[in-house]
Amino acid sequence: MKKAFIVVTFVLGVALVAMLLTKPEPKEHYDAMIGLAQNVVDQEMTSNNVKKTMAQMGAEKLAELGIEGVDAATLEKLGADVDLTEVTELGKDMAMNTAGFYLQSHMKVHDYHVATIGMLNYKGTNLPVTIGVMGKVFVLVDEGQARQMLRQ
Repeated sequence: MKKAFIVVTFVLGVALVAMLLTKPEPKEHYDAMIGLAQNVVDQEMTSNNVKKTMAQMGAEKLAELGIEGVDAATLEKLGADVDLTEVTELGKDMAMNTAGFYLQSHMKVHDYHVATIGMLNYKGTNLPVTIGVMGKVFVLVDEGQARQMLRQ
């Protein structure tokens, strides 16, 4: 019984020392969140999605101006051959810059000696979004939640 206690205590001690020595740096938390934002932005800014969004916005604007009979599908067909690569890339760059600034000003990483936790101040509430332990950073929000946050 005494040997088991000594072994368990030793193993726990080694684990704690390993956790102390391998906890991730705050930059790794920011990088993990930027990676998540990049995935969401890439999905949102595909050429087809940009064309659909622009066609919808164009149809709504024409309707506001009193020009009836032009719907989003018609505008999308008219713009099918338009290359929006540069617009898409510019949109991605702007979205990532905005996400980066937001994370820099709203995300704080708390050090708990054996682990680090990234907290995001979102709409006045601090949400845990990352946890770092044993040299790894785990993102606690999925792409759907990140998409919702980026849209607002």
